[in-house]
Amino acid sequence: MVNALPPAPPAGQNIDAAKAHQTAKEFESVFLTQFVDEMMKTTGDTAFGGPDQAEMWRSFMSEAVANHLVEQGGLGLTGSVEKMLNAYTQPTKTEATP
Repeated sequence: MVNALPPAPPAGQNIDAAKAHQTAKEFESVFLTQFVDEMMKTTGDTAFGGPDQAEMWRSFMSEAVANHLVEQGGLGLTGSVEKMLNAYTQPTKTEATP
C-alpha cells in the first residue's frame, strides 16, 4: 500500500527533484488504484472466487495493476504533478528580489 505523503513544504522552499518525482508517482498510483478498483467492480464477484473473496482480492489486484501502469508511464499525471510541485516550491519574483 502507498504510504501517507508528508505535508508539502512552505511556498518558496525548494524540495529535492527526486522527492518531487517520487511524490508525483505516488499520487498517480493512488489515483489509478481508485480508478482501476471502480472498473474491477464491474467484473462481478466470480472473477475473484466469489463474493467473500472479491473485495479483498479486488483491492490487491487494483493496487498491483495501478503500480504497474505507473511504472509503464501511467496516464501522464506524474509529469504534471511534478511540475506543479516544483512550481509551488520555487520562490516567486517578489520573494527572490530583496
